[in-house]
Amino acid sequence: MINNSGNKFSYYIKLSKLKILLPVSLTGLTGYFVFDPHFTIRLLMVTLGILIVAISASVLNQIQESDLDSKMNRTLHRPIPSGKISKTEAVIFFLANFIAGTTLLYTAGNFQAAVIGLVTIFWYNVIYTYLKRKTVFAVLPGAISGALPPLIGYVAAGGGLWDRQIVFLEFLFFTGQIPHFWLLMLKYGEDYKQAGIPSLSELLGDSQISRLTFTWIVFSIVGALFMCYFEIIQSNIMAGVLLTASVIVIWQFSDLIRFPGNKKNFKRYFILLNSYFILVLILLISDRLFM
Repeated sequence: MINNSGNKFSYYIKLSKLKILLPVSLTGLTGYFVFDPHFTIRLLMVTLGILIVAISASVLNQIQESDLDSKMNRTLHRPIPSGKISKTEAVIFFLANFIAGTTLLYTAGNFQAAVIGLVTIFWYNVIYTYLKRKTVFAVLPGAISGALPPLIGYVAAGGGLWDRQIVFLEFLFFTGQIPHFWLLMLKYGEDYKQAGIPSLSELLGDSQISRLTFTWIVFSIVGALFMCYFEIIQSNIMAGVLLTASVIVIWQFSDLIRFPGNKKNFKRYFILLNSYFILVLILLISDRLFM
């Protein structure tokens, strides 16, 4: 019995997608810290609320797309399509996280933060999830949901919706979501077609997707560098680190141009892109600490 309980717990951890969503909560923490650079219990509670809301959206998405997941090799063994967790159990888990996360954002943050959390869930689970079945360009509106967690943190700390620094941070994570998705298309395009999901690989060849991905990566990096130009990152040391890292990342991803369609380096590309954006968050936090 203990062993079965332990296995069930591990399936809920997989359903939560913590490895993917922990960096999402870090963007929320950064948004909060950009406005209020103090480590407090309130900051931790807001960050936890963002994480739990993100988990609820992810669980609901897996419930909605369990039929598609069962058709793709990449997602076939997820907890719901594999039968490890029933849809009823997943719905209960979703509701528990939804209520807990929204309550935390309201009590530790404010009403505005909770509303943006609800908008994020609606945008991801209604708008994006619907468009994903209809068009290969669903990633463009879908990327908006990835740009909202830092805004939740920022307004929870007392910031305004249209403050320059949070608008730039949102723009960075909006543009950064898109090459993530196209890297997935480069690696798993056939899986998407097999499940009947419109795939960019139906319109473009691997070499074209590679070049398009490189273009968006450069676009995202330029957006990050503009945070130095507009003094959102003010420290010369932090700006120097960001510039150096940006040059290295662009050089590494230039392989997409030199060797278009090469899928062997997919994992390295993914780690490199994620690491770059995490570095940007660390530099933003460090900049506020040493201002």
